[in-house]
Amino acid sequence: MSKVPMDVVTDIFHRLPVKTLLRFRPLSKPYCSLIDDADFTNAHLDRSIKTRSNLNIILKGLHLYSVEFDALDNAVPIDYPLSSGAGTEAFGSCNGILAFRLTDKNLALYNPSTRQFRRLPVSEIDPPPGDSCKSGYIFYGFGQDVKTNDYKVVRMVQFNKSDDEDDEGIFYEYEVKVYSLKNDSWRKITKLPPYLRFMFQFFYHLLHRRGYGVLAGGVLHWVMPPRIELGPRNRIVGFDLGNEEFIEVPQPECADKNYLLDVAALEGRLCAVCNYDQEKIDVWTMKEYGVKQSWTKLISIQRTRTITTLTFLKPLAYSKQLDKVLVEINSQKFAWYDLQKKKTRSVKIGGSPGTFGAEVYIGSLIQIEDPKRLEIERQNEQDELKNRNRKKRYKW
Repeated sequence: MSKVPMDVVTDIFHRLPVKTLLRFRPLSKPYCSLIDDADFTNAHLDRSIKTRSNLNIILKGLHLYSVEFDALDNAVPIDYPLSSGAGTEAFGSCNGILAFRLTDKNLALYNPSTRQFRRLPVSEIDPPPGDSCKSGYIFYGFGQDVKTNDYKVVRMVQFNKSDDEDDEGIFYEYEVKVYSLKNDSWRKITKLPPYLRFMFQFFYHLLHRRGYGVLAGGVLHWVMPPRIELGPRNRIVGFDLGNEEFIEVPQPECADKNYLLDVAALEGRLCAVCNYDQEKIDVWTMKEYGVKQSWTKLISIQRTRTITTLTFLKPLAYSKQLDKVLVEINSQKFAWYDLQKKKTRSVKIGGSPGTFGAEVYIGSLIQIEDPKRLEIERQNEQDELKNRNRKKRYKW
């Protein structure tokens, strides 16, 4: 391999899985420099996205599990720092990075491929001044600001006036803070839309992890169910990670207005999931972000003998041939939906938990640690090793 031109090596490396590249990394300094190079990392990620390679499904139950998308056979527990205790939630996935919630204020980022783990600095939750209230439900989101190539975490806290569980805190402004990986700091968002105080609905958001933002088009999305105060319609609330502002996203014109709405993402495109009294579910995809006329119906599933209830459905990923879509049904099982035949086929995955939330993540070399700090640490380790060897020689 030493005689192979580096441009040929680079082309070969672009096609290799992340695990293989990490094994090659210690073989030589040129290989290590190439694999650690930001341009190579981004090019490898882009190719994986275009070819649908290095895809995995994460299952979020009492613990976290990973399933290789190409095989869809067995769920393997994810080994990550602090994984010995239950309760860790993965609330987002972007370019191979998972966002973890250990506690309400203890958040972290983790790349399962490189095993880099980074705790976020703690940002206190500050209730509105002058009012006696406590923090209630917390919305989270994670994604990439493509304009600045920065990764951001959004935390949106709802406040309650008392310990009464029925008090949904609709009279209080939310506290919204954004963490920037580049700056390693939090920033409070002060420009909030008036409707945000009506966002939380107890039974809706506590089910199926609906408080975790869905990333599409550089925007995080949540659903605001109908409320008396705002009228009998759902809203799709978005938070633009680029300009850090809230927006309202147009919905598809569904034939029947009486439906329960969910949002999802399919290959970076926003999806609207319309559930009609648990009898039928339609999935619409927005082909051009922000354009109402670009909504197109992709999937329509009705109750069958094998699918006796339809409480929840989430599209996850296309097949390699783009003729099927993998869907999560009722947070309990998977199925392939054939886009031509309009039929479903169950997928059984060994070792999966009884109930779960599913999320797609892609294996990548994206670094979440500061490269300069890592270089300093490596240099310190090398200096320390040299000092130890020197001391050993003196003893002899």
